[in-house]
Parts: sequence; C-alpha cells; structure tokens
Amino acid sequence: MGESAGGNLAAAVALLARDRGLAPPLAKQILIYPMLDDRNSSKGIGPVCVWDEVDNVTGWTAYLGHEPGRSGVPMFAAPARAESVEGLPPLYLDVGQLDLFMLEDLEYATRFVNAGIETELHVYPGLLHGFDALVPSYPTSKMAMENRFRAIRKLNRDSHVNSGSISTRFENL
Repeated sequence: MGESAGGNLAAAVALLARDRGLAPPLAKQILIYPMLDDRNSSKGIGPVCVWDEVDNVTGWTAYLGHEPGRSGVPMFAAPARAESVEGLPPLYLDVGQLDLFMLEDLEYATRFVNAGIETELHVYPGLLHGFDALVPSYPTSKMAMENRFRAIRKLNRDSHVNSGSISTRFENL
C-alpha cells in the first residue's frame, strides 16, 4: 500500500516480487493516487494544485538523478513503463479527477483490466491530489478512506481463508 510517490514504490515492489517469484506472492496492490510514469506531461488543473507539472519534473528528477522522460528508465523506478502487468496481484487504485496523475493512473488500471486482473478503480470527481489529507472531514474523503479500509478488510478475510497467516492483522479496521 502506498500513496503518491509511495504508490510508485508499492507498485515497483509488486513488479519486483513478481519478477523474482516471491513466495507466497503478494495478495494485492493498494495504490492511492500513485505517481507511476516519469513521462507524464499532464498539467495541473485549476488555480489550486497541490502538485503541478513543475513539482512533478522536480520530483522525478530528484528520484531518477536526471530529467524524466529519457529512454532506459527501469520499470522499478517508473512502474508504468512495465512491458506487461501479467502475473501482478489484484489492484485497488483511487485518484481524484483533478489530480495530475489521473490519466496515468487510469491508463495503468486499464492495463490490469485488459489483462484480466481483478481491478477496483475509484475516480473521485472534482478532487485534487492529496484531497483526503487536505480535507479529511469532507464526505468524499471519508468515502475514499472507507473504500480503502474495505479493500484491506477484504484482503484480510481472503488471506485468512486462503492461508490463515494474517488473520488478526487488520481486524480493528
């Protein structure tokens, strides 16, 4: 589970686990408005942006050690560059409609749908990057948090049924 740049890291871990044959495999990816593609050229929408295109270039440059968008960036640094999502665990992804990452997140989720991988996608209308942290009491922020908790609870139930290995980890959510 990860949000924003942490969503990038969570997606990269899923790719690495798949490619190294981690056993048992990861059960699910829970990505919250993840930053997945260094080639993103979207502009921030509206006069109020928490993360805009300048921030995005700065962030990717700091992370990669060079300007984003060059050839040869590994998928473990920019998960959207993965040639295939086959063999990855089910995906939960949510993003605000006005988030700079919305289009890249939709493209990433679509790849999972097209590969026949269980995918749960939520796009929250009219909301920016980090909306849940900015206005946690807003009804849509509360709904997003409940959707995330539900995905975790479902993961816990499924894991308990399948392996019994994490049966109490999330029971208080």
